[in-house]
Amino acid sequence: MAVEFPREGQGFRAEIKVGENIHLVLMATHTGAGPVASIYDAKLKKWWPNREWAEDIDDGKRRAENLVRTWYRYVGLKTPLPAFEWKETG
Repeated sequence: MAVEFPREGQGFRAEIKVGENIHLVLMATHTGAGPVASIYDAKLKKWWPNREWAEDIDDGKRRAENLVRTWYRYVGLKTPLPAFEWKETG
């Protein structure tokens, strides 16, 4: 039986929109070096600089969610953060 490895870019994504100014895309994906958690700011059209390595895809999802929750508290927004709905990619 052959071992099947995940393809590069395969994983999960979740989009968070709050009001007119916040539109973030959370990613938990496989790379050639392993799973990572990353955040894309769709309003600014750029990636957040703090990509985090993860143990597996579920850990990547947790890390991405924690990054966003920490940032959300840091900027002091009072609107409740929407639920994270992860969808499979690639």
